[in-house]
Amino acid sequence: MIEIEHSQSGDIITLRASGTLTKADYDVALPEIENAMILAKGPLQMLIRLEDFHGWEIGALWKDLTFDLKHRGEFGSIAVVGDTKLEEWGAWLSSFFAKSEVRYFSFEEEDYALGWLTKT
Repeated sequence: MIEIEHSQSGDIITLRASGTLTKADYDVALPEIENAMILAKGPLQMLIRLEDFHGWEIGALWKDLTFDLKHRGEFGSIAVVGDTKLEEWGAWLSSFFAKSEVRYFSFEEEDYALGWLTKT
C-alpha cells in the first residue's frame, strides 16, 4: 500500500510504502504524485517511509521504473527512511535512476531527514 501526505507548503510529500506494492497501488498513487509536482513551487521533495516493506510485484516494479525514468531529473531531493540494510542499498541504487540526491535515514533519524529536505 502507498499512502501520500502533502506538506502545508506543497513542496514536500511523504510516501508511506508498506507490504508488497502492486500495480494497483501505483495506478492510484502516480497521478497524485504528478499533480503534486505541478503544484509545487520548485522541484518536489520526497520523503519515502518504508514501513514493513516487502518489495514490489513485477507489474508495480515496472510502473515504478518507468515513472522514475519519465520524470528523471524533475524531483528535488529524496529522503528514504527505513530499517534494513537492503532498503539502504536500494536507496543508494535508486539514486542512479532518479538523477536526484537520494539519502537513506533510519527511523530514528526521520526528523533529521525532514530537516535535510527543507534545507536542500
